[in-house]
Amino acid sequence: MTTHTTGADRDDAGETPRYRSVADALRGDIQNGALSPGALLPTQQQLMRRFRCGRGTVQKALQVLRAEGLLEDGVPGRGARVARQAAIGRPLTYYVSRAFEAPHVSLDVWSLHTEELSRAVQQQAELIRIGDRTAPQSIRVRVLVPDLDTHHPYPRHLDDPLDLRPLRRLRRVIRMYTEALHHSLTQLAEEGKVGSVSVEIRSLPTVPGEKRYLINGSQMLTGYYFLRRTHILVDAESIEVLELHSDTLFPAALEGNGARALDREEFQQVQAWFDSRWEMVATALPLDE
Repeated sequence: MTTHTTGADRDDAGETPRYRSVADALRGDIQNGALSPGALLPTQQQLMRRFRCGRGTVQKALQVLRAEGLLEDGVPGRGARVARQAAIGRPLTYYVSRAFEAPHVSLDVWSLHTEELSRAVQQQAELIRIGDRTAPQSIRVRVLVPDLDTHHPYPRHLDDPLDLRPLRRLRRVIRMYTEALHHSLTQLAEEGKVGSVSVEIRSLPTVPGEKRYLINGSQMLTGYYFLRRTHILVDAESIEVLELHSDTLFPAALEGNGARALDREEFQQVQAWFDSRWEMVATALPLDE
């Protein structure tokens, strides 16, 4: 099927898809408070008039913002609603999307697993693949996760602390999503979409108390893990476990963008923390069984 793009749906420069410009404008309205959390967006008809574009452009722009977690689903005949989460923090997808706007992308990550990161990066890789995002010149990703051998204290079966099934489940999650992350990025290099791609996954014999994302040498995201009781399904049996969970990211940046201002010395200290563990303690995580 061939898709025809009208002049109203593409910027004058002919390079940026119009829907991304619409998404950027609406995102700015959310970030500066013109559209507050929980507020209804204008209807699609109103947005079409405001941006002088077609319905398809508006719909694709709203899809981008939903994928970033900034919008909730609307109801027929009414506009979409700004996500209430926008008041407490943006999802990782948002920051990864912004990171991929740079010509040289770098991500240093310390996390319990890479499920959210893998999904966010896969989304950007697919946009590059279909031509809806300009490919960066280079991508470098380094990820630290817990190793697959240590008897980590969490997750733990509350009724039977010696039950290793919750820990084996975590190991499968770690392996599955690091493999997916590695594949989605190396595929870009294999297809010639990105000139230089480096993806390394290493492990530490511990679980994190917090997760860190160091982005493009100028931004840091921090999420704190807390313990929660929850039920998981293993071997067709529902068991109660104590596990680590984190649901909010706190941004800080060297440059002002609405996040907490970050001193260069502080950023360098966190980077040194990561580098020292990467170089002196971490070991390669096997991606094959």
